[in-house]
Amino acid sequence: MSGTGSTSGTALVVQRFESPATFLSSAAEYLAQAEVENALILGVARDLAGKTGERKLEPYFACVQEGTRILLCAFRSLPDKAGITRAADPAAVRLLAKDLRDACPEVREIVGPEPAITEFAKAFAEFHGRRVERTRRSRIHVLRKVIPVGSPPGGALRRGADADSERVVRWLREFETEVGEEGGSEGRVERWLKEGKIYFWEDAGTTVSVALATGKTPRGIRVSFVYTPPRHRRRGYASACVASLSQRLLDQGNEYCCLYTDLANPTSNKIYREIGYEPVCDTASYALAP
Repeated sequence: MSGTGSTSGTALVVQRFESPATFLSSAAEYLAQAEVENALILGVARDLAGKTGERKLEPYFACVQEGTRILLCAFRSLPDKAGITRAADPAAVRLLAKDLRDACPEVREIVGPEPAITEFAKAFAEFHGRRVERTRRSRIHVLRKVIPVGSPPGGALRRGADADSERVVRWLREFETEVGEEGGSEGRVERWLKEGKIYFWEDAGTTVSVALATGKTPRGIRVSFVYTPPRHRRRGYASACVASLSQRLLDQGNEYCCLYTDLANPTSNKIYREIGYEPVCDTASYALAP
C-alpha cells in the first residue's frame, strides 16, 4: 500500500486486492455508478472471481482511495495490458500509474476512458523512462432495444459447438491481426465454446459471421469479437448476427448489451447505430513506444 497527497490536501492511498472477489466487494458499488462505462473491468473481475483455480496469470486489481472514497481503479488480466476507470483526481492518476508500473512491469499497453487515460498513459510512460503512443481510439456503445435490420440477409443465429473450435481460433487470429491486437486469446476459445458464449450467423449451411457474448455485469453483458471473413462481407451478416445475438441476450434478462467500436472504422460504427447501439463515452489505448 502506498500513498500521497491530493489536490484537496487529504492523503490518497493505493489499495491492492488479493483477489478479484475482494476487489468487487470493495469497488462494485463505485463501478456500478457508471456500469456501462465500467463494463470491461466489472466483467473481467466477475469472470475471474469464479475461476480461481484456472488462472494462469495473477491478476492485478487496485484502487486509489481518499478515506473510503474511491477515486480511480485499475486492473490487469492479460500479461501486457491493463485498464483504468475514469479518474476523479490528478494525483490519483500519478499514484496508480506508479503502482501499476511497480506491480506489473511487463505491462506495455493501457486502455481507459478519455481524458483520464491520456494523463495516466503519460505518467505510466514517465515512470518507465519511455514515451507513449496512442494506438487506438474507441467508443463504448449501449443497446437497450434492438432496431430490426431493414433488409435482413438469409440465415439464422446459432450457438457455437466444440466442432467449431478450429474455425474460431482461425477467425480470432484474423480478427486480432485486422484490429492490430497482438493475439493471445486463442487459449480461451475452448472455454468460450464450453460456456456457450460464441455465436455464429449461418446462411444456407455456410458459417459466415461470429460474435462473442462475454463480460457479464450485474445488469448487462458485453458483445465483442464481431468478425466476418472478407469473402462474406457487405451482405449484412455482421448486422444480423449482432442484432439477433443482442435480442437473445436481452430476452435472457439482461437490461442492456454494450460493445466497443473502433473510431477508425466508420462502417462498424454505422451498422451498430442502425440496430440500436448508442454512444456512451470514448476510450483510447496507449502503448509504450519501442
